[in-house]
Parts: sequence; structure tokens; C-alpha cells
Amino acid sequence: MKTLMVPVSTLSQDGSSLPKEWGGLAVIQDDNLSYLVWNEATREALWVDACLEDWEILQEKTQSMLANGYRFVAVVDTHTHADHLTAASALADAARAPLVMHERAPSRRIHLRVSRSTSFATSAGSLRFLHTPGHTPDSMTVSWGPFVFTGDTLLYDDAGRDDLPGGDAVAHGESLELLRREIRADQWILPGHDGRGGRVSRWESQLKTNPSLLQSQQEFVAEAAAYRGPAPKLLKESLFENFK
Repeated sequence: MKTLMVPVSTLSQDGSSLPKEWGGLAVIQDDNLSYLVWNEATREALWVDACLEDWEILQEKTQSMLANGYRFVAVVDTHTHADHLTAASALADAARAPLVMHERAPSRRIHLRVSRSTSFATSAGSLRFLHTPGHTPDSMTVSWGPFVFTGDTLLYDDAGRDDLPGGDAVAHGESLELLRREIRADQWILPGHDGRGGRVSRWESQLKTNPSLLQSQQEFVAEAAAYRGPAPKLLKESLFENFK
């Protein structure tokens, strides 16, 4: 499938608009979603969950941003991916920025490990990291300005699976409760996957429509623990590369 790079604003399903100083692009490859977001006033930018298959597009856009005076505050992988090869390490080098992941991530290429929920200061506001295990032990949800990058912890009207190695439905249920407490109603939820080609919405919309958020914690855990799906096509290749 051809890689698409589209403005995040075009993917909104609830008619919401970004604050004028913020911008973003979604890189869509099959059902994988990666993101480049930035603040025009402070000239800061952030890459999240970049896929190696999209390397030429990622590199070209990174160089363009640098040439136009932007500084990358970080390159982030929200978790160790089991369905695609990560470009995070190479992209961090190209962007001249640290690669940030949770301390439980097995990769040895990480520059900065987050051990607990925390935040870093940027000129555009706090870059927040919430430890949200469940899909994987190292899953994080990342918040910056109007954006919340949920990886596979929360998808559009769904949640990520917990039946792969390291998955924990109980921890996942607790992570969703953490998100309920920490995410602002007007923030945009940018998921790591969407089988319909890319959809985003504000948190207040997901609270009204996402079945995983409409369930009780007990109901969610029971359903997530019972789920069994097919292995991702690139499971072996992804784990081999992403554990390096």
C-alpha cells in the first residue's frame, strides 16, 4: 500500500480544529499511523511512532523542517512495536533529537528512558509521558499541546490488543482509568492504528463513542483477556529489529 502523508486536521471525525499555532501530519501506511507535529510560534517539532517502511518520506520531511528553522524536541516510540519495524533510532539521528521510550523497552538504542509518568519542559508547553502498560509493558501515552499520542493503548473507537507477548488486560484497564483522569476534553487523540485509514477525534468525543471507554473496568478486562487474534504479519521481523 502506498504511504500517505496528510494533515492531521483532515482526519478529524468530530469537526474540531487545532489551535492556530499548532500543526501536524499523519503518515499512513496500511493501518499504521505515525505523526509529525509542531508549534509554529516556538519552531519546535516532535516525531511519534515512525515506521522504517516510510523512511524516505520521514527523512525528506525531517530535513525540510530543519532547513526551515525547526528544532525537534524528541523522537518517541510509544511502545515496542510487534507489527512493523521502527525508524525511531535512525530518525532521531536525522532529526538531531533524543529517542525517548519507557525504561522497560528492550532496545539498546534509546537515548532517554522514562521510568514513570513525568513531563519535560519545552517552549511550547510540557511534553508529558504517562506510563500506560497493557498492550505492552513499556507502553506510554504522550501528550504535547493539543495532541495525545495513545499508541496501541487506545485506538479510534477501540483499544489495542493484549494477547501478544507482554500483554496484560488488567494493567490495560488501569491505564484507561489513568487516561480518564489525565486527558483534557479538548485534546486530540492520535492513535497508532486505524483500520479505516486514519481517524482522530477529541477526547470528549471518544468518551461518548469508544466502546472500550463506555465499559466498566471489569467489563473491559474480561473482554480484553478473552480476545485472541492472528499474529501480526511482521511479528518475527519486528521483534528482531525493535529489540536491538
